[in-house]
Amino acid sequence: MIADVALDAIAREALQSVDGLETGGILLGADTPGGIVIQHAGDPGPNAKRGERTFLRDLNHARELAQAAWVEDGSQWLGEWHTHPTGGLSPSDVDLHSYMRHLHDVDLGFDKFVAIIAGFDSSARVVVATWIIERDRIQSVPLRKLAAGRPEGRPTPTTHTAGQLGHKTQEHKEAP
Repeated sequence: MIADVALDAIAREALQSVDGLETGGILLGADTPGGIVIQHAGDPGPNAKRGERTFLRDLNHARELAQAAWVEDGSQWLGEWHTHPTGGLSPSDVDLHSYMRHLHDVDLGFDKFVAIIAGFDSSARVVVATWIIERDRIQSVPLRKLAAGRPEGRPTPTTHTAGQLGHKTQEHKEAP
């Protein structure tokens, strides 16, 4: 599920890709017994590097967003979103490699990684596809809007907290 504010942030930022360059940001929320809930979607940050098939987010900006979301409602890093301005909404080989790096990094402790890929339909409207990536499978999942409000209870801290966003490399668009 995704909160309106997070979906609106993705749609607004994705429009930057009409110039043909990728953009993106982090996804923050909770992995609850009722399912994954995305409360926040970050923007790329002022020092992000955008390319035709690459995106490097502003790492310091991502850390600040994650810390603010943690303080606000206990949200943790769940995954990432980015655009494919000229391609399909499926993860590329480079995307998949990046997601697998996250999943196999014992310091991060991910069991699954959420990826949202945004693009444009024939009418130039923003469309998105959501993927859950696990070590042994990749699954497209429907993106449902979260009912007004937020899920009950503050999640307990896990390894996806804001403080851990910074120790990974920036070699690819998907690395925090």
